[in-house]
Amino acid sequence: MYRFSATPFNILDVNMSRNLPITPGFLRLLVTLLIFIASASGSHAAAGNSAAAANAKLPDPPVESINAINPAELRMHLEFLASRELGGRYTLSPNFAIAARYLASRLQAYGFRGAGANGSFLQSFDVVSTKTDTEKSSLTLQTKSEKLDYRYGDFLTFNSGAGAVEGPIVFVGYGISSASQEHDDYANLDVKGKIVLRVSAMPREIDPSKLGTNEQGEAAARAHGAIGELIVSFRGNSATPRLGEPRTGARESVHLARDAHARLPSAVLTPVVADKLLSHLNTSYEILKATRGEPLSPKPLEASAKLTVALNENRSTTQNVAGIFDGADAKLKFEFVTVSAHYDHLKTNAGGEFYPGADDDGSGTTSVLAIARAMSLQRPKRSILVIFHASEELGLLGSEYNTDVAPVVPLANTVVDLNIDMIGRSHQPGDESKANEQLTDANTIYPIGADRISSELHQIEERTNSDFEKLKLDYSLNDPKHPDRIYFRSDHWNYAKHGVPIIFFFDGVSVDYHQPTDTVDKIDFTKMTRVARLVYEIAWRVANLDHRLSIDKPVSAAN
Repeated sequence: MYRFSATPFNILDVNMSRNLPITPGFLRLLVTLLIFIASASGSHAAAGNSAAAANAKLPDPPVESINAINPAELRMHLEFLASRELGGRYTLSPNFAIAARYLASRLQAYGFRGAGANGSFLQSFDVVSTKTDTEKSSLTLQTKSEKLDYRYGDFLTFNSGAGAVEGPIVFVGYGISSASQEHDDYANLDVKGKIVLRVSAMPREIDPSKLGTNEQGEAAARAHGAIGELIVSFRGNSATPRLGEPRTGARESVHLARDAHARLPSAVLTPVVADKLLSHLNTSYEILKATRGEPLSPKPLEASAKLTVALNENRSTTQNVAGIFDGADAKLKFEFVTVSAHYDHLKTNAGGEFYPGADDDGSGTTSVLAIARAMSLQRPKRSILVIFHASEELGLLGSEYNTDVAPVVPLANTVVDLNIDMIGRSHQPGDESKANEQLTDANTIYPIGADRISSELHQIEERTNSDFEKLKLDYSLNDPKHPDRIYFRSDHWNYAKHGVPIIFFFDGVSVDYHQPTDTVDKIDFTKMTRVARLVYEIAWRVANLDHRLSIDKPVSAAN
């Protein structure tokens, strides 16, 4: 490595001080030396500039603002939001509006302005809730050898359309039709006027983040002319009933009002009923479950079905809560850093038990409130959009409304969405429960999606964590092939599918997930504080960058 003097180099000085004869050979040697020095100098300067760019100092968040996010602040909000008086914050319950008003009043107190119509903090939207009339719904399967009549409970419905359909059954594998990923389960099949049988899973070679809505599921079946669908599913939760369990009645399904009329009649088959059809494919429910993701061979079955789904419908209005804290820079304030969480949870059950939702997603909701307050203490260059989504538990409906129907700020101006959904639980030492094996410990969190669209966002996340909170960042759930598909299971997905860079912060599923036992006393407020601070620190840095986040992995297929 060369070190150069500030004194100018002069050829005459060399000759005069040393009394050296200036011969043609000497001149050639000297010119060669000067060219080499100049070249080396330029190379090192370029390398230095490149290194400087890679290690450019990120804006440091104010210490006062970081300290404003603390366990006492978080506990105060969470004890109210997870209280019995709010009854679990179910989207369609009367108490849900109380939670919305609480969040709106806090944002207003912090100096945010309402992002909804006419300056309101409430972004209202209509949903249609449907409940299957179990007495009027039925399924009949006809094969060469037998006719089988089933009642509700032998099959289930979720997000089904209403109607009576009858026709031949065509097995369409995973039901995916994607030209961009060179996978078409409908190739060489005629499903017009027929009922499709599909497996609700994802082939291993498919990147689900690049599938358009009409390339999969019910929408793909409808696009190819099917009149109904029968579904083999391996997953269940409180929204999608667990297969094989006894049923005394149907559960409620909810759609955005604009979508409620379009869906096909559909039935989720219990394993016993599924096996009646899968036997024609020389397989079974358990075999498909064990080998899900492996190639399937779509083909018509020598069987037909008659499916009747009767629904009782009700239209109602709910709301997201959204506020904007305007940025300080005259130009950059028209760009938005979004911080989000869903504030809804589950419906009180028939026995009167309510679901507090302390971790899911009381932890995210209270953290976003604390981040909003921290942001208000010193104004960043870009504007901050804080949005609490409704109806996440019912199918990401609140975020879908804000991205697909009526965004409160243009998606083109949205720089990032930092979404928090469950960050308050820690795996306890010595806990060997299988139900808690995914739960992160007190020093670990799952960040999901940071590198899916913007590598720069991932680098900022890594550097910020190293600079401040020093958590262990576990990326195992960020694997695009991970069977839990967590990337698609919270509100950030509706932003990501439109190309907005995102990070989703998540602590993992515990035994209390979607149970009445998800209570405040189990929250690790120290961990929750550290993760919330990390989200704030990342948001602050992105909001104060002198450039917009680079996008080096653009989304190739969206809605």
